[in-house]
Amino acid sequence: MKLRIMSVMNVVIVLALVLVFFFPGNMAYGQQPTQEEQDKMMKAWMEYASPGANHKYLEGMAGNWDVAMKMWMYPGAEPSVDKGTADAKMILGGRYLYVYNTGQAMGMPMEGIFITGFDNLSKKFNSLWIDNMGTGFFPSSGTLDETGKIKTETGMWDDYTTGKKVPVKLIHKIIDADKYVFEMYVQDIKGVEFKTMEATYTRKK
Repeated sequence: MKLRIMSVMNVVIVLALVLVFFFPGNMAYGQQPTQEEQDKMMKAWMEYASPGANHKYLEGMAGNWDVAMKMWMYPGAEPSVDKGTADAKMILGGRYLYVYNTGQAMGMPMEGIFITGFDNLSKKFNSLWIDNMGTGFFPSSGTLDETGKIKTETGMWDDYTTGKKVPVKLIHKIIDADKYVFEMYVQDIKGVEFKTMEATYTRKK
């Protein structure tokens, strides 16, 4: 009997979460919405939840990749050159791209996770980077250009040397179905933007 009660409670909790998070418009009515209002909410949710053309762009980066990486510590410096791999897949019904990166960064072992998706509501790509080189969370957001091949995102990331946030720019360039390039730009102490990283992803055959 206790298990049955817990099972029913779980169902009630799940339904409540669905109403609050997927249909927050219900909360504004203060009463049972009409059938017309329910239909409008369902239509809005379907449009919000359905993957589209921008998710197809992300799908093009799914797969297994060899990565050739260059990093610059300051403008004009000689880059460090490292290699790695990336395993990428679409998750949650084709809504998000999950990329697991491994390799070397400035001669040290590196692991990093990059998750990105397109928000149908804000009409922007939103991304998050985390790695074993620190303990921070690094968000960014942006859009595709008119060609549909270049995605540019910006964000404010933590600078552990100053404790402040600094602007960053991330660019993904689709070269073809088997190659894309990722670039990261930051600002030096004078506020001058420079390229700090370039990673070329080549699909494994």
